[in-house]
Amino acid sequence: MSKQEIVDELQSWIADETFIPNRDRIDQYQTAFNTLKSESEKVQLEAFNEAKAEEDETEFEYKNEPEDARFEELLSIYHDKRKALDKQRREQEASNLSEKQALVSELQSLIQDEENIGKAYKRFNAIKQKWNEMGPVPNVQRRELQAEYSRLIELFYYNINIYRELQINDLKKNQELKQQITEKIALLEEEKSINQVDTLIHQYLDEWDQVGPTFQEEWEKIRDDFKTAVSKVFDRIREHRKEVKGEHDGHFALKRELVSKVEEISKKDLTEVRDVQSWTKEVIDIQKQWKKIGYAGRGKNDKVWHEFRQACDAYFAKRDVFLKESNAEFKNARDRKQVLIDKAKEIYEGEDHVMVANQLKGLQREWKIAGKLLPQEEYKLFREFRKYCDQFFNRKKKEEEAFVKEAKENLASKEALLTKFADDLKAGIKEKGEAAISEWRSEWSAIGNVEHKLKSKIDKAFEEIIGKAYESLGISKKDLAKKRFESKLEMLASDDNADDALIEERNRIGQKIRETQTNLAQEEGKLDFFKFSNDSNPLKAELLKRIEAVNIEISELKSRKKQIDLTIKGKKKEAEESTNAAENEEVDG
Repeated sequence: MSKQEIVDELQSWIADETFIPNRDRIDQYQTAFNTLKSESEKVQLEAFNEAKAEEDETEFEYKNEPEDARFEELLSIYHDKRKALDKQRREQEASNLSEKQALVSELQSLIQDEENIGKAYKRFNAIKQKWNEMGPVPNVQRRELQAEYSRLIELFYYNINIYRELQINDLKKNQELKQQITEKIALLEEEKSINQVDTLIHQYLDEWDQVGPTFQEEWEKIRDDFKTAVSKVFDRIREHRKEVKGEHDGHFALKRELVSKVEEISKKDLTEVRDVQSWTKEVIDIQKQWKKIGYAGRGKNDKVWHEFRQACDAYFAKRDVFLKESNAEFKNARDRKQVLIDKAKEIYEGEDHVMVANQLKGLQREWKIAGKLLPQEEYKLFREFRKYCDQFFNRKKKEEEAFVKEAKENLASKEALLTKFADDLKAGIKEKGEAAISEWRSEWSAIGNVEHKLKSKIDKAFEEIIGKAYESLGISKKDLAKKRFESKLEMLASDDNADDALIEERNRIGQKIRETQTNLAQEEGKLDFFKFSNDSNPLKAELLKRIEAVNIEISELKSRKKQIDLTIKGKKKEAEESTNAAENEEVDG
């Protein structure tokens, strides 16, 4: 039901001429309306949070809807009408009490003063009729008033002497009737149905009150026997009701626990079909458990049932919306994953391991965010997708293992060359000169690559030996640095990944140039301190010397960067010529 429907029903009920207050019904309206109001508040809060800026510290405040004010107004009208009816009932009971007290006084006066038998009976019957026609009185005074009334009735019968023989006969008959009633009450101990016992005891009590007086001398014994029998019956009824109440309380606690479980499930975010299937089964199992639990007591049973049904309805409504959306999501996910499978199938046999590996990893990342399907279908599609990925990565792994094995052999060969070059250097290379160094480079380049993590270390060791060789030939530090760079450039150009290696070195030099230019700007900025000093100032002379050194360093770095650019350009030209030659051969063929 919507808020407006609840308001309409409540208004119609209150406006009915036969309106009678009903606590359970008004509680149901309040519970339903408060649930809808909480949902409205949640919607307003989400809208508020979406519109709210990060630095905005305004706190959320719920804005009442038109139905909210009308519902509160109708609640107020309901409580006012209920209070008015309660007041009217209390006033009527008070009026009944006053009138019945007057009848008791009149009956007492009749017993004490009236001597005319006919007139006394007429007045007595009028009092009884009027008494029976009156409504209830307040519970506080009811028992005492009823007891006094019963006492006076019996007293009336005792005090009115209508034909002695008829009176004796009536007393004897009344005695027998009262004894029979007492015996019937005693036999209720054998009755197994407590409801039947409860019905019969009140019936027998009414019969007892309808029986006239008996012999005065026998009255106390008859009365005591009657009270004893009645007390046993009511003790049994009270004990049974106590047990039933405990049983009802236990049933109510179990049912409340089941309500809480369903409410907890209905609050969960439905994102996975597998979870939804599990929770649906759990709710159905809970419903089966509910049917096995007994009655929870008057007033409580209907209320807790309404809460349970409302929680179940809320979950299944939420589940239906999720499943409807999931069907569309499944189709979208199925289409997206089929596209990924087709892409994997298209590229998994490629020879460029780095490119194919990156592409497959990208497809795997896309697979994870492409959405989920039902487990069986998800497994089937993923098995096909995984087949192409595994075939590539298994092939790549075998080739990498072969590369690692070869790299280890190359490392051992290069380590042996380092030992050999060190021995040659000790023996002296002045006779061969730089030709010896060229031979070393040729031998070194002839050996393939080593593992990347060891490449820098082994190349550094080789360059150190080359540097020592140049030093032994008497080459200046400047020429040595130049030759070392040329040697390094030659090694980078002969690397399997020459393009990447050359670009990396170029970027490193570019960064070094920018850092050195920053240092130059700082040094030149210091010249302002010496603008009024001549060049003979030792501090200024030292500063100018440092500036000149930085300019030389920048010039050398730029020269190296240019060499790398020429090398890269030359390699590209060689690659183009090689490609063109291959194409020409293919055309000729």
